[in-house]
Amino acid sequence: MKNKPLVSIITTSYNLGRFIEDAILSIKNQDYPNIEHIIVDGGSTDNTLEILRKYEGTYNMRWISESDEGQSDAANKGFRMAKGEIIGWLDSDDVYFTKDVISYVVNEFNRNPDVDVIYGNAVFIDENNTILRVQRVSNWNYNRLLRGFCISQPATFFRKRVVLENQLDVNLEYSNDFEFLLRLGRKYKFLHVNKILAGTRLRKQRKRYSNITLAKNEDKKIMAMYGQDFGLSYYFLRYFYDFPYLMLKRLFGIIDILEIEKQDLAFKAKIKGKLSRIRSQLFPVYLYKDIMKKP
Repeated sequence: MKNKPLVSIITTSYNLGRFIEDAILSIKNQDYPNIEHIIVDGGSTDNTLEILRKYEGTYNMRWISESDEGQSDAANKGFRMAKGEIIGWLDSDDVYFTKDVISYVVNEFNRNPDVDVIYGNAVFIDENNTILRVQRVSNWNYNRLLRGFCISQPATFFRKRVVLENQLDVNLEYSNDFEFLLRLGRKYKFLHVNKILAGTRLRKQRKRYSNITLAKNEDKKIMAMYGQDFGLSYYFLRYFYDFPYLMLKRLFGIIDILEIEKQDLAFKAKIKGKLSRIRSQLFPVYLYKDIMKKP
């Protein structure tokens, strides 16, 4: 399949049986014909394995379940197991957005043979699959990434050699994807595509959100390690140069959030009314407060 290279999707999992079926379906429902799905489970004790057995043999999926050293170790295992030319990394509580995500990404790699990493926009979803708001990210700018404006991990895809030549740092607790992207950004060519590729789930129990102060401290250590100076220039660029640009991206996200019904979604989503969607897009602070209040 000359123009249809194998795409490997790596999913790390641990006791997220409540959500993993959505992740599976968002891959199983893709219109691209040449996908392998590798699930690396850390020895779940909930209903995760029951769900994995349910979908065994229904599409090109294989899984292992064994103890590991955490999410980074599990992802590294999956990267080594992958046979595809293009690699995606989708957590078990995240989803691919539309049914044409993989087809679109493969086409972009084919059109840009010099590009090593492709990333797109994302939506935030809650525990009940309600689409909350759109995260439009910026065109590739390493210095902006270094100042802490991250790109979406589940909306990022790599050529195989990138993940074979680099491993996630198993010693990081919260910011493994951030450090990984900063490291790759020094060596490889990135391309942003203006399409929603993934849904990131906001939930109180997610490790980063439940330990936000520790996560931010780890982010800052990583930024310093890669050369970020936290002097006056940092704050000027972050709040007077980056911030207005990102607010403009948020406004443009209104167009996306109002056209959700037109999308051929890869998962069973819930869609709020238009006024509610606009409010969530413009004032996401209320979303985070509501999520953190939930039991």
